[in-house]
Amino acid sequence: MYYYINQNMTWFQAQNYCREHYTDLATFDSYDDISMLEPTLTYKTAWIGLFDDPKSWKENLGNESNSWRWSVTGEAGNTTFEAWASGEPSYANGSESCVIMNPDGTWGDAICASAYSFVCYTVTNQREKVYHFIPTVKSWNSAQEYCRQHYTDLAMIENAEENALVFSKTGNQTSWIGLYRVPWAWSDGSHSSFKNWKSYEPDNLAGNQHCVVEGRTHNWFDLNCSWLRPFICHQVTTLKTTVGMKIMTGADMTDPAVIEQFLQQIHERLTNLGWTDFKLQWKNLPSNQTKKT
Repeated sequence: MYYYINQNMTWFQAQNYCREHYTDLATFDSYDDISMLEPTLTYKTAWIGLFDDPKSWKENLGNESNSWRWSVTGEAGNTTFEAWASGEPSYANGSESCVIMNPDGTWGDAICASAYSFVCYTVTNQREKVYHFIPTVKSWNSAQEYCRQHYTDLAMIENAEENALVFSKTGNQTSWIGLYRVPWAWSDGSHSSFKNWKSYEPDNLAGNQHCVVEGRTHNWFDLNCSWLRPFICHQVTTLKTTVGMKIMTGADMTDPAVIEQFLQQIHERLTNLGWTDFKLQWKNLPSNQTKKT
């Protein structure tokens, strides 16, 4: 269920408001969700829950869902080494999410569809990385596919020595390495990949547009998070089911440690059956409602 809040707030103020009164700022999984919104709005724009927090990708490599990660692992936060050029990464024009090594050995973010030479790598039996420079120009995704077919993956660089070694292979040519990120994350931690951008958005105008609004036609575009706008919250309805159980055991089922172990066993079995996104709670009936056998 979605709720329009006609109060002007910054994106982060709106996030706090939604978390206090509902579930969070609005998340959308499909056009079916969009169709649940009012056909037209009484105002031009309203915050939704999509944002691209620079703390997770600009100030450090980070470990959030929109942070930088290496192609071979696909996981953020596994390394702390970085060699960004001054002013990088910039996410210029809202379209740079793959990483190049510049002719001076520093890094910069670039449009993934651009064509550059690239560096692949393999690992020896002694767990040392061996880098392979490929002079053929390809997009980042095509370079990744090539490296995975012929080597291990696009170059992974975890320290200054490895960075210098890759640089020595490139011959001062701008080249792809294996660092990339998937911009934008939902405030509630949802993994929805659905997007409904307006044409030519996002554009990260002035380099400071990291939060998303929807317009009157429900298309999205990025804005400065400090701007004041109305916003949309959503409320997730939680289904609560109570199951009565009669347990024949010598264990003390009033002992919190015993209950915790029991719940862990049930959780594991339900997970193996394919259950997801659920929580378990234990409640003992009052003594006058139990029967002794």
